[in-house]
Amino acid sequence: MRKKRFYKNVKRNQKWTEDVQGRRIDFADKYADGGIYSDKFDYLRPKKKSRSRKLEAYRRIQKLLKLVPILILAFAMLNLGYAGMSVYMKRNAMPDISGAGEYSQGGFNSASLELNAQRIEIASLDGSDILNSVLSQAQEDSYNGVAFDIKRSDGTVSYKSSLANIDAFGATAFAANDLPGSAAIFEQRNIFAVGIVYCYLDGLAPSADGSMAVLNDDGSLYEDSRGNTYLNPDSELAYSYIRDIIAEIYGQGVSVFLLRGLELPDDISGSYNDGFEALAKRLYGDIGTDIKLLEAVDISIDEDDLNNISEIISNDLNDSQTYYITTSADKALTKEKLEESGISSYILVEQ
Repeated sequence: MRKKRFYKNVKRNQKWTEDVQGRRIDFADKYADGGIYSDKFDYLRPKKKSRSRKLEAYRRIQKLLKLVPILILAFAMLNLGYAGMSVYMKRNAMPDISGAGEYSQGGFNSASLELNAQRIEIASLDGSDILNSVLSQAQEDSYNGVAFDIKRSDGTVSYKSSLANIDAFGATAFAANDLPGSAAIFEQRNIFAVGIVYCYLDGLAPSADGSMAVLNDDGSLYEDSRGNTYLNPDSELAYSYIRDIIAEIYGQGVSVFLLRGLELPDDISGSYNDGFEALAKRLYGDIGTDIKLLEAVDISIDEDDLNNISEIISNDLNDSQTYYITTSADKALTKEKLEESGISSYILVEQ
C-alpha cells in the first residue's frame, strides 16, 4: 500500500503570506536625519559599572603593593649573586690587569696575579684521577694555583722533552706522565699552573757542556762552597737552553713560570749579567708576552714564626714577584696567618 505524503507540492511557488509592508532597513539609516539616531531598546543593554577615581587609585596602589615583596626578593637574590661571584673570583684569582708593567705590550705579562698556590709533586701530573684529586683538594682549601718543578736545581727536567740538549745530557728524570693533558685540566678548573724553573743553578748541564758554564780563571768548572755549579748568564748557549725549555712547556699549555736560581754567588755575581730583569726581558722578547714570568722571593717560616709573619714578610712585592714560602708548620694554619697579614701572592711549600 502506498504511503500518503504529508506535504504536497500542489501550491508550490504561490504566495500564502501577507504582502510585505514598508521598506528594507538600510545599514546607513542610523546616520540619516542629520546624525540623529535613537535606539528604543538601549535601556535593555547591560551597562558597564562606572568606578570612582578614588576606587581606581586604591586598586592601583594595591597592585603596586603586591609587587613590593617580589622586588625585595629580586634585590636580595641579586646581592647574593654578586657576593657569590666575589667569593668565586677571589678563590680562583682572576688576574687583575692594573696597568702596564715594565715589559708590557698589552699581553698576559702585564697582569698582576694574586697567586695563592701550593707546590705539588710532579707525579700528580697524570692528566686523570690523581691530578683531579689534588686539584679538588686545592680548591677546597681555597688555592687558586699549583706549582710544580719543570727544571730542578740539580739540572734534571720533569717532563718528556724533544730538545736535543736534554736528550744528550740525559736530563729527564721522574717525568710527568701527561703534562699537556694536566694543563688542560688546570684550565678547565680555572687554576693557575705554575712551572718552577731553576735557571742558572744547574748541577748537570755545566759539567756536560763547559761552553755554557761558569768557569774559573784557569778554565776549570766553577763550584760554590756547597759544590753547586752554574750556567753562564752571558752565554748564548746557556740562554738558549733555558729559553727552549720554557718555550717547550709553554707549548704544552703552561703560561706562568716561577724563575729561581737566578743569582750567582756573591764572589762572582758582579762579573755576569745575572738576575731576573735581564733574563725576563730577553725571554719576553723571544717567546712573547702571552706568558707570565715571576721572580721567587724566598722566605722560610716555622711554627714559632706564625704569630709574627707581618714582621718577617714586608709585603712590598712588585707585579713580577711572588713569595716562595717554605714552612715546617701546619700548611692550613700558615695559609690562614698569611691571609690575615694581607699577603696576597705566594707559593706555599711544605718543608
